[in-house]
Parts: sequence; structure tokens; C-alpha cells
Amino acid sequence: MNLNVNHIDVELLNRLRENDTQAFEIIYKKYWKNLYMTAFSILKDRQASEDIIQDLFIQLWNKRSTILVTVSLNAYLTASIKHEVFRVIRNRIADMDMPEALQADKSYNAQELIEYKEFLAHTQHLISQLSVKCQAIFVLSREDQFSHKEIAEQLKISSKTVENHIGKALGVLKNSL
Repeated sequence: MNLNVNHIDVELLNRLRENDTQAFEIIYKKYWKNLYMTAFSILKDRQASEDIIQDLFIQLWNKRSTILVTVSLNAYLTASIKHEVFRVIRNRIADMDMPEALQADKSYNAQELIEYKEFLAHTQHLISQLSVKCQAIFVLSREDQFSHKEIAEQLKISSKTVENHIGKALGVLKNSL
């Protein structure tokens, strides 16, 4: 059964690359609710969660011809949502100091904010330990949302080299976290 789901998603992605709006609608309807629940469970903010989902699907449509999904579509979309949710949290924290953050947003308790800041600091430290090239590739991929192909073209390297560097960075993060 799982193979069938992957086959359907692969077919939907192929149709999406060919500008098939019906395939896009099917993907949207299939994944919207779970993506929303993922975002909302972390943010506890309905509007922000909806905005993040909307932005993700706009990006999916805009990058449809170059998108490279190397895992399941569900895993790709879920990882993208989590990345965006943590970017929103990081921006919220950066926009205010800790006491204001606690007063302005009651959905986060002090311990959660401290743990998240520690998590970000640890992650940034781990990324800083990577080679300069590996850091650049990882940032382009995860923070700037460039596809492997876009990174390869920008840095004038092969897509396989991009994949290797991202795999190395993810391995370092996974082992440490």
C-alpha cells in the first residue's frame, strides 16, 4: 500500500512539473489539513499557521518545474512546514527580548523559549563546524529554500555534490541532536 501512495505522489509531482493545476489541487487537498495541524500544534496561532501553509503551496507552484523531492512528498512538505514554523518562531524571538516575548505571547512558556533558543544556538554551532562549502550549501538549501539544481548551478558544482554536502550536514545535526 505504501508503494502505491509513493507512486501516486510521484505521478502527481510529474503532472505538477507539467503545469497541471488539477495535480496541484489534489496535492493541496491531500496534505493541507495535516500540514496545518503540524504548524498549529507548534505555533498555536491559526492565522500564522494558515499563512505558512499558503506560502508553502505558493512556493510549490512557483518552483514546480525545478522541485526535487528525494523523499516522500509528505516528508518533504512536513519538513518544509517545520522549517517555516521555526523560522517564524526565530523571527518572533529576534523581534523582542525575553520578557516582552513572554508578555506578548502566552502560548510559549519560559522553559519552551529557553529550550528553543538553546536548540538554535546548538544548531548554529554545529553548522559553523562544517566546512565553508558545506555550510553554504546547507544554508542555501534549508534557509533560502533553493533546490539542489539551483544550488548546483549557482555554485557551479554537480547536483550529486550538493546532495552529498546536505547529507553530511544533516548527518552531523542528526547525530548531535
